[in-house]
Amino acid sequence: MSSALNPRVLLLAGLAAMGLGLTLYTVRKQATPPPSAPPTGEPTRSPFGNRVAGSGLVEPVTEIINVGTPIAGVVESVSVHEGDQVKQGQPLFVIDQRMMSSQLHGAQARLEVATRKLQQLKARPRKEDLATAEAIVEQRQAAVRDAQQRLDRLNQIADPTAISPNERPTREYELANAKARLKEAEADLAEVRIGTYPEDLAVAAADMQVAEAEVRSLQTDLERSVVRAPIDATILRVTARPGQFASASTGNDDGLVTLGQLTPLHIRVDVDELDAWRFDPKGRAVAVLRGGRRVEFPIEYVRTVPVVIPKRTLTGDNAERIDTRVLQLVYRFVDPDPGVLPGQVLDVYVETGANPDAPAGSASGSGRDAGAGAAAGSGTAAGAETGTTG
Repeated sequence: MSSALNPRVLLLAGLAAMGLGLTLYTVRKQATPPPSAPPTGEPTRSPFGNRVAGSGLVEPVTEIINVGTPIAGVVESVSVHEGDQVKQGQPLFVIDQRMMSSQLHGAQARLEVATRKLQQLKARPRKEDLATAEAIVEQRQAAVRDAQQRLDRLNQIADPTAISPNERPTREYELANAKARLKEAEADLAEVRIGTYPEDLAVAAADMQVAEAEVRSLQTDLERSVVRAPIDATILRVTARPGQFASASTGNDDGLVTLGQLTPLHIRVDVDELDAWRFDPKGRAVAVLRGGRRVEFPIEYVRTVPVVIPKRTLTGDNAERIDTRVLQLVYRFVDPDPGVLPGQVLDVYVETGANPDAPAGSASGSGRDAGAGAAAGSGTAAGAETGTTG
């Protein structure tokens, strides 16, 4: 009996040993970390011993200008493309003008009516109106004389039985009526002679001014619907398309056309606020191209932005801090054609000396430099460079 069971036991023991070995091999293989990918490029290195490092964003000398539309509407046509050179005042794109044109025609018609009305009021009294009023007065005067003569002749009759009892009141009524009509005609003649009252002229002039303002407003809207270049510049980006609805631009919009002057190019450098005290505007500075190719661009100091702001320029490094504030420095490329483009990020190194008035332990240690370089967004190389030298 035992001899019959031995092969089965041996088989089970062998399978168990194989399973255990396979399990150990799998666990060991999965625990082994995968090999690190080789770097895409050699990190940049500072040419200076004592320096401040930061990431620099290339920008036009005018900074990047995002051109939008002050009037919402459908884009009718676009006149420029990326890379075009434009002059100040040159059209960039046009917003549909049909509605504004029709409104302008109506406003111009209302202005013409208001203008003619004012001219008519100023032209009073007209000769024909004055002649008509004078003729009516003469007619009424003649009627008064006639009524008076009829009453006088009636009063000369001595025999009261020779006239009807109602004759005298009738003649007296006719005389009073003729005198009243004469006064009415004389008042009309005086009004015609006066011409137009100042109050009526003021109202008519105000109506004309309102119509003129409406016409000017619509003409301004028509002019603003043709969006023009604010300066001589190069077109960097065009997002406007014919038929696209464009809303009125605000300060947070990217704009429909982006432009700027590319000669000379500037570079805006973000330096961590903890390293700001070490910056020396007289120190030499270079911008270093990323990506493994060793290219350095000498740059000249232009100005310092006098406010510390939250960091906005990101380099894409995984260890990069974004919860930091930076001091912005603006430099100019010495080479008029450095071969870089607006929006490109370079590592920037500014030579600086030790500050004898700095408090102890403020930024002279390697730990502070490493943190500042990484926070300034200068990339892995900038952080390493800043960390190795005080």
